[in-house]
Order: sequence, then C-alpha cells, then structure tokens
Amino acid sequence: MHKRSLILLSFFSFLSFFSFLSSPVNAQELKGVGSIRFILVGPKQTPDVVGKWTLIRPGNERTEGTEHEYTFAGLPAGNYSFVTTLPDGATAESELLLNGELVKTISGPQMAIPLDGQDNYLVKVTYTYTRAGIVAVNSTPAGLRFRLTGPNGIEKRGATPLSYEGVPEGQYAVYFDKIDGCRDIPPQSDRLVKDSRITLSVNVVCDNLKVEDTNEKALNFVSVSIDGKTVVFNDVPITDWFATYVYQAAKTKVLTGYQDANGILNGKFGPGDNVTIAQLAKVAHKIAGIDESKSRHDVENKRANGQWFEQYFASAEERHWEVWRDRRVDPSRPATRAEVIATFLRVLQVPTIWADGKTFGDVHPAHPYANAIETAALDGLIDAGGNFRPDAPINRAELAKMVANASEIYIEDTAEQTGEAY
Repeated sequence: MHKRSLILLSFFSFLSFFSFLSSPVNAQELKGVGSIRFILVGPKQTPDVVGKWTLIRPGNERTEGTEHEYTFAGLPAGNYSFVTTLPDGATAESELLLNGELVKTISGPQMAIPLDGQDNYLVKVTYTYTRAGIVAVNSTPAGLRFRLTGPNGIEKRGATPLSYEGVPEGQYAVYFDKIDGCRDIPPQSDRLVKDSRITLSVNVVCDNLKVEDTNEKALNFVSVSIDGKTVVFNDVPITDWFATYVYQAAKTKVLTGYQDANGILNGKFGPGDNVTIAQLAKVAHKIAGIDESKSRHDVENKRANGQWFEQYFASAEERHWEVWRDRRVDPSRPATRAEVIATFLRVLQVPTIWADGKTFGDVHPAHPYANAIETAALDGLIDAGGNFRPDAPINRAELAKMVANASEIYIEDTAEQTGEAY
C-alpha cells in the first residue's frame, strides 16, 4: 500500500492541471476494469533522477510513490489523472498509449486518463534537463579522487580531471579524499546556472603526496585503497548508479570484492551477482564489527563444515540470528532482500516497530520480516512506497547500497551497543 496524502501543486501547474480535468468523460459512460502502467525515464545525465508521482483516482483518492515503473491492475472504470513533480532544471514530455497505440503526447508532467472496459493504458514520462551547464573538477597534481554532490541528490565519484556536461543548474560541492600524511583538502563549492560552466579546483602541496591511479582505467572505474593497496574495480564504472555505494562499502572493508586463489583482490566486484547466505553471514559480521573467531560454538549446519564460512555460521547460530536458526539452510542459495534487512537490523541491534502493512504494497504484516522491513523504511535505510520485493534475491550492487546506508544511519552507535567493534 502506498502512502496516501494530499500534494500541493504550484499555481501554474494547477491551472494547467485543472484545464484538462474540467471536462472529463462522463463517468457513467465508463464501465468495466482496466490497468494503468507508467514508466518514468530520467535525464540521460542522471537516469536515476525522476520526480515523485501521484495517481489521482475517481473521488480524488491519491496514491503517491517514487518508483521508475509501476502498474495498477484491476482499476474500476473512471476518470484518472497522473502527475509527477519535475526534478530541478528539468522539463518533461508525457506520452499516453492505449492498448499499445499512441494516443497523445503533451509537454508537461501530467496526463488525464479516461479508463474504460478492458483498456490498458501506458503513461511514459521522459525528463530532460533544459536548465543545465557543465561542472568540471580539476586538481594539481591530477589524479585526486573526489566525491561530487549536486541538486536532485546527485552524487558522483571520480578522479581529476573530469567534467560533467548537461547537468542541472544548482549548487555543487566537491569533496576530495584524504591523503595520508597531508592536510585535509578543503571542499570546493559553486553554483551552476543555465548554459554556464563552473570549475571546482584545488592545488595540493604536500611532501608525502603520491598520487596514484592516474591511468585511464582508474579514471573510469571505481578505485579504493584497501590495506594500503589500491584496488580498481574494473566492472564498476564511475558513471553507474551504484559506484558511490561500492566505493563506500569497500572503503569500510565490509565488501571488498572477489579474491584470487591466493587471497589477493583481483579487481572484480561482481555488482550483478546474487549474494549468497554464506556471503551475507560474513558481511553481517563485518558491518557490526563482530569477531567470528571468538565463537565457542561448533557449527550445526553440516553444509558449513570445513568451508571458509564455517566460523561465520557457527557465530550466527550461537547468536540466534534469524536466517541461521534453520540449521539446514543452504549456504549457496541467494539471500533475499528481506533477509538482508532483518539481518542488518539484528546485528546492529536496531529496535523494530510493529508492521501495519501500509508502507509497501507487497509486504503484508504477516510476513516474517515485515517489522524489520517497515523499520528500515522509517529509518531511511530503504525507500518507502511501491513494492519492496521482500522475497527476491539481492545482488551485490544493491547490497553495497544497503551497507553504505546502514553504516551512515546506524554505525555510530554500534560499537557502544555491542561492545564488539574492532
């Protein structure tokens, strides 16, 4: 169930909106049930940035969400309206298709939909930055790693020199990674206006400065220093939505990527790979700062005997973590999204609320991990609204995002709560 609330429209949006609602099709002429599907396409520079949407049903009942794609099935006939907000610096073009045929295209983030019979409507909204410019990040010497933030929650990582073209106007700030033995580099900030260019630059003077990763590969893929060695994840381009989360998870050593037969990181992160129960056991110990070797419990799951994850399973069983209460759980099966959330909240000792089933459309209060899921949404660990897909497998890119968010939201209190941080 999506969160329902009234939204305030700007004066001009209201006038435009009212104009196409003022003469709807006679509701008595509309019969049967149908469906409305929508797809929101973000600007090509930031494809993950879309507006918040609202479906207005007959009787002015409203459903809101933030998904890029969603389908409302079994809707009774009547006059519906679909509206989305505009990201900063963007305009939108909306297309309405009926049973696969284009009905109309309008400039704006709103559409009236007269649903009838077995009609299947598709609303496609495409956002484009029209108030945009160029942001460049430079340094002397070149090759410094940085994090760039901007409007619409934009966050990008890279190494100097690097430019971003066609990004929306607004305030930008760049934060350079700390260099051992050197003073902290002050952040740089400036405001971008339409059709302009800003350059965020620093000049670093330090006797201990040894800039690495200036080769082409390191400039295009996420790299991080782990145990004094620079690792370049050649399957995580800095332009991917999960790049920042992979960097943060690797930097904290919770997720450090794959190793070769000698235990040396091989530069592969595997963002699309499913996370197994065995891997989740290790990650849970890492994020909570729990030393699995201190467990005095012999592992009960026979599939873990003699395996690299044996001690993690023994520790998880000893601590009665939910997933490992089943002593026959298959260590190689994919972990679900719900299992990851429940495990994180358990190991970080986060109190949970009672679920009421109103946060997600597919998380019933009777789901075994409903309390943990709704708590995670309330805390901001995951985005509320729409469907959560609790029983779907989770891949390593998604896990990296949860690790980064959990570290930011909960980790400061973890050491005090568990007394086991190291």
